[in-house]
Amino acid sequence: MLKPVKMTKIRIIGLNTYKNKIVDDMHDLNVIQIENAEPEVAKVFNTQGSNANYKVLSENLSRFKGFLSILPQREVKHKKYYSSPEEVLEDISKIYIAGELNKLKDDEEKLTAKIQENKITLKPLELLSGFGEDLSILNNDYVESFIIKSSDETESLKTDYATFINLNNGYSTVTINRKNEPEFLSILSSKTYDMMKIPELNGTVKENIELIHNTINEASNAIEGIKSSLNALSDKYYEPVAQITEQLEIYVKEEEILSNIAFSENAFALEGWIPESEYEKVSSVLNEDSNNTMFIQKIETKEDPPTKLSNPKHFKIFEFFIRFYSLPEEYEFDPTMIFALVFPVFFGLMVGDAGYGLVILLISLFIIHRVDHPPAKSHIPKKLSGFILMIMGKNSLKTLAKALIPSSIIAIIFGIVFNEFFGFTIYPVPFRLSSTPVPVIHIGELLMISGYIGLAFVTFGFVLGIINNAYINHRKAAVAKVGWILMAWAFAILGLNLIHRVSLSPLETSSLIGYVMLIVGFITVVVFEGTLSLMEIPSIISHILSYTRIVGILLASVVLALVIDTVFRATLSDPFYFIIIGVVVLVVGQLFNLIIAVFEPGIQGARLLYVEFFSKFYFGNGKPFSPFGSNRRFTLKKFDKK
Repeated sequence: MLKPVKMTKIRIIGLNTYKNKIVDDMHDLNVIQIENAEPEVAKVFNTQGSNANYKVLSENLSRFKGFLSILPQREVKHKKYYSSPEEVLEDISKIYIAGELNKLKDDEEKLTAKIQENKITLKPLELLSGFGEDLSILNNDYVESFIIKSSDETESLKTDYATFINLNNGYSTVTINRKNEPEFLSILSSKTYDMMKIPELNGTVKENIELIHNTINEASNAIEGIKSSLNALSDKYYEPVAQITEQLEIYVKEEEILSNIAFSENAFALEGWIPESEYEKVSSVLNEDSNNTMFIQKIETKEDPPTKLSNPKHFKIFEFFIRFYSLPEEYEFDPTMIFALVFPVFFGLMVGDAGYGLVILLISLFIIHRVDHPPAKSHIPKKLSGFILMIMGKNSLKTLAKALIPSSIIAIIFGIVFNEFFGFTIYPVPFRLSSTPVPVIHIGELLMISGYIGLAFVTFGFVLGIINNAYINHRKAAVAKVGWILMAWAFAILGLNLIHRVSLSPLETSSLIGYVMLIVGFITVVVFEGTLSLMEIPSIISHILSYTRIVGILLASVVLALVIDTVFRATLSDPFYFIIIGVVVLVVGQLFNLIIAVFEPGIQGARLLYVEFFSKFYFGNGKPFSPFGSNRRFTLKKFDKK
């Protein structure tokens, strides 16, 4: 758990007779990251082969993806097993829906376009509902007419050739001679007007509106008929189409692999990375399906293996934050569990308010439910939801919400300890020393605790750095980190003595210990890292002190909430209009403070781990492990069938 999965590189050599079956096995095992064979191997297996299956399978895949996009979605109740591409192609030959689907889709699109066109025509007619004359007098060979929204600016449109009629609904009609159209359009281009063309129709407005409504209703009914036909087709064909599409996607992937592996007239070769724990299983499966003709061996290589993280289920959501920063190399510590245990505590302590913590918890649960069960119609403004989804995708948003659940629970716990509920103190008087917030009363103690936390994490980071460097035989770097630990503790001891007014004279035991640690650490760092590394001394001090920002952010939130609540309380004894102002200040202020309580602790909590902690031991730059395989939803693996 504290290290990525141990990986090993393997080479597989087998007979072409079993090539397709072996690639199929590798797909369903989903534990092998396939890579190109090394050059010396590729030279031996250098025959170019044809890939006739690929074209047939990919063409059918495109067709069936199109079917799925048209058919209304249905639940696939059964999974099907396909043993070969030929079996899939046989099922494809039994499905004759392409012509009917395409016709229904084309008809639906034409009817939808017809409805839209009629709705556009209907809008100006509804504004002309009081016009009783034949519409042909507004548009003919001599004149054309527009509807324009009445305003002061429309005065500039009144010319000798333009006739205005007020419609008494905020709009007017303007009728011009067609020969004056260029001049009129020139005036229009100088400013922006809310206007529309009156459609060229015959008959009264009422007659045309009735005719358009009938046309729209007929088209809508026809669309409902098409939907009914699509539903009937979907009831019958959605499940097999979904199964065939998924299996075709898999076979197309396999054909792409087959076209890229090295092979000769009789044999093939490929290489890849697998978790070392899967080696025996992979060997057993491949040998069984090749009648023990497969040659599989581990390869010694200097390549950096891909990284596969392995964390307990409830900690996996925090892998998102590690991937966002950088994946560890195989030999490094995987800091996911440390992040998962520490970040919620930092976040909760910086929020420090039970009310805010509860709101963050409820919002997190709402986001998770909303992503898993999207509503047919959302009441959240599109601009807001669009902005959020532009920053991060739905899955990332859900992961972040899950990570905030333990963080918000800890915020509630600290809020209860601090007696903070949206800035209000609510405990009975016997249990409360003062109406002043607890963090403000105990600011000195909290700052001291945060300093100790900083020292502990900087030390822990260096210890992990020692282990990492020792593991890869970077002994000098490992010893140098011992020197950094000594200097960090020396600065802490001497700093505490200065704060507590203890003598800094070498005659004072604690100060003497600090000086000795400082000198030994200084010499160790210079010897094993060089003099240039001493430029990092200020950063060690700043990294320790940086953890005091935990208390700083906590106090900022607490004091801001206290100010908002004080303003609100002050208005309660005033006239009602001041009370209304007080309520507005309370709601807006608390909402603003809540937004800060989400972003600031989140950003600063992650920063304390990324910068002040990870920098002591973490190399990163790992490549993600990408095994060859697919997530099956509608079809079975051969292992499932067994």
